[in-house]
Amino acid sequence: MARKQLTAIQEIIKRQAEQVEQIKQHTREVEEAKRTLEENFGSLTNAITKINNIKSSDPTAIALQQVRKTTDSFQRTMEKYQQELATINPLTGAVRKQRFKRPALTNQLVKSLEAKVDSVIKEEKQNAFKGLANLLQKKDYKKKIETKADGTKRTHLYFGYGKGGEQGGAFYDWMWDNEVHGLFSIVKHYKNKKTRYMPQSWEDLCQILRSLNFRPEEVLEYSIGKIQTKERYLEHRLYRNIEARNASGLEDFIDIYKKFLKTKKPFKVFFHSKALANWCAMEDIFFKSEENCRVNKDLMVKAYNKKYPQDKISDKKKK
Repeated sequence: MARKQLTAIQEIIKRQAEQVEQIKQHTREVEEAKRTLEENFGSLTNAITKINNIKSSDPTAIALQQVRKTTDSFQRTMEKYQQELATINPLTGAVRKQRFKRPALTNQLVKSLEAKVDSVIKEEKQNAFKGLANLLQKKDYKKKIETKADGTKRTHLYFGYGKGGEQGGAFYDWMWDNEVHGLFSIVKHYKNKKTRYMPQSWEDLCQILRSLNFRPEEVLEYSIGKIQTKERYLEHRLYRNIEARNASGLEDFIDIYKKFLKTKKPFKVFFHSKALANWCAMEDIFFKSEENCRVNKDLMVKAYNKKYPQDKISDKKKK
């Protein structure tokens, strides 16, 4: 009986050890990540502690961070299985004592530090004020009378209020609502008031900056200048990248789980599925048990529903 159990265990280890192929490390990438962390935090211990406690406002990023705290590292678990496979005698079951050197960083952390190329930036719109003639003909405008410091009055007319993000409409709506009469008046407003405009997109932002006569090199210079302090640098270089990867990782999990829900099979099938195993390998997460997986699944579904209420998941599967 003992021999049969040992054989079964070894078969499980072999199948799971196949996943090790997905977690192979490249020395150059690991050393570069290690150097980045040590330069900014002093030591790997301090770096990992700081990263594990990053604060986020994104519910999906927060949820996956919590999942990592209640699960094991997939890479570390696979390394352990691989070591057992290498040291257990398949005939006798005897274990050979041997020390193994583990990588200082997991692949998941290394990948989190990689510079991210933003593919969101698209070609900027050239027809910023298309349709203005129609608004003038309709005479659909708002009117305000501004009294200046010297007692003189000035009338302001705003055509197209409430058009939202169409052709920069959201920005001009914000200006009107906050008594910002004129593009360059926003400079004084930002100095004296707390209200801030939230750009709708990169296109929206570029249109505003161009209207303020910024040159591309100036925007880059000012932006880089703002992250010269260590904390601001880390915010841009590490924290935001890790937050984005956590949010993306959770949404990948939800995509897999949505497809599984359509099968109407019990959760046990999902727990042992290849799709979940591949996701765990990519995100360096190892669920300790089926119940551990179920609890964390509920946490991630709840976070996803909070972030995307219009795409809410109705999870009423049988336990």
